Amino acid sequence: MWAVSESSVKRWSDSGALACVRTPGGHRRFTMQALLDFQRAGGAGRDDGGADHRGATADATQLDLAVAGRDWSRLQELYYEAAVAGDEAAGAALLERAFQDGISAIESKERILTPVLHLIGERWRRGELNIWEEHLASQVTLAATGHLHRRLPRAPAHGRVALCGCPEGDLHEIALQMVVETLEAEGWRAISLGPNTPLFSFADAVQRFSPQLVCISATIVHDLERLRRDYKHFYRAARHHAARIVIGGAAFADPQVHDIFLHDFRAIGLTDFLEYVRREFPPSDAAT
Repeated sequence: MWAVSESSVKRWSDSGALACVRTPGGHRRFTMQALLDFQRAGGAGRDDGGADHRGATADATQLDLAVAGRDWSRLQELYYEAAVAGDEAAGAALLERAFQDGISAIESKERILTPVLHLIGERWRRGELNIWEEHLASQVTLAATGHLHRRLPRAPAHGRVALCGCPEGDLHEIALQMVVETLEAEGWRAISLGPNTPLFSFADAVQRFSPQLVCISATIVHDLERLRRDYKHFYRAARHHAARIVIGGAAFADPQVHDIFLHDFRAIGLTDFLEYVRREFPPSDAAT
């Protein structure tokens, strides 16, 4: 994150400038909040390590300039570097800095994270990246968006419930998490069924929770005939409980898949999705 040596981090910790927790074995553990607080306070400038300090300052300046200028290409490059290196702290710091400068969480997700993840996926398919690099990037993104989500202001809870998940065979959970985070920020109780959830389980969950909204995110699907059969049962359950159905993801660009998943709205992106939710479920109509 700061391009400094281990000895620099130890000095900052021993001086009390960088807060840490000591494990029973004597190891230092640093929370994400402690790292971000230290960075905001200009803590890296305390080091007298020369090259370490200059490298950290250069990195911080690049990020500041990219954020201030809304240089989306440069921000994507910086995030890509953090993601494939598995650097969760750097990924979280980038989103945090963007948010501090007025870039909304949804804008960061749509204009920085999503293009980078698509690029990583494409480079993996072409054999230019290893599968472990793709996995690291996914974990960095889940951690970074989760960190930012915990810091966002949230609308008061209004009692509405949404079920969110990916159909059986789809293991892509990042878009799903982004949908859940978007709804929670709007005051919803968003229940994530996770990736790889059979449609009959969606139907059972609808019976259990009586949601007002069901969101299905799909990047890839398998066994269309089974989906066609199981979706009918889910659709009847959703309609019985008057739940709206929203679909989104690359899989629905296929007309065959799109036709199976009868729905109320197909979201093209998070902004599109949020506009639909606010339009169809205005706060004034919420349960008290």
